[in-house]
Amino acid sequence: MPERGRWVLITGASRGIGRAIALALAADGYRPVLWARSGDDLAEVAAEVRAHGTPVRSAVVDIADPAAVAFAARTSLAGLDGLAGLVLNAGQGVWTALSELGTDEWDRTVRTNLDGGFQVLSAALPLLTAVPGALVVGMLSDSARYPFPQRAAYAAAKSGLGALLEVTRREVREQRVRVCQVVPSRVDTYFRGAHADAAPGSREGALSAEDVAAVVSGLFRLPPHVEIREIQMSSLSSTFGPFPERAQP
Repeated sequence: MPERGRWVLITGASRGIGRAIALALAADGYRPVLWARSGDDLAEVAAEVRAHGTPVRSAVVDIADPAAVAFAARTSLAGLDGLAGLVLNAGQGVWTALSELGTDEWDRTVRTNLDGGFQVLSAALPLLTAVPGALVVGMLSDSARYPFPQRAAYAAAKSGLGALLEVTRREVREQRVRVCQVVPSRVDTYFRGAHADAAPGSREGALSAEDVAAVVSGLFRLPPHVEIREIQMSSLSSTFGPFPERAQP
């Protein structure tokens, strides 16, 4: 890929899956643009990337805030004439029964997972279409394919993001931009879900952030004319969607 197309924008890059993807892509020679809400964690990831001699840019941004996205795009993407890729990873969710789901929690979940995806896509699209073979990766969830009880806001938002990505695919295909939806089951990260608190080590037998990053970095290694539209993935010791089959950890 040409030098101008080595930059990849990654949202939710301060920890978990986003951090692992940023480090994996940097190891492959890509230059990450890191977006996340946590400035301290973001600075640590940027330092890890720089320690390997790879250029990096970053911005503290809540993608649920359109003004913040616009500002981050004007600053962290300034001077770039192309993006090799975009990884829409930022997300949040807490499992709550529909009868107890409040408007604030609904709005917060949809604004981060769906509205934020739209805002970032809108900001990045001109730079992506400037690089033939650019890749958009959307991190979804098996909840988007098989909605579960207590996940109304999360399943609706992730399903909506999936539809948005399909529309994006159809609109940018002539410009040779590829779109892949990565659909994992449980991943051992800080994502809360049903947990009051969660951190790596709290989900025994689940995928690791590095497992997901290995798949995403593999997508970026493919020839630029190859498009993988969707990847469903789980640990052998985890279920996927409603399917009960799993091996012992």
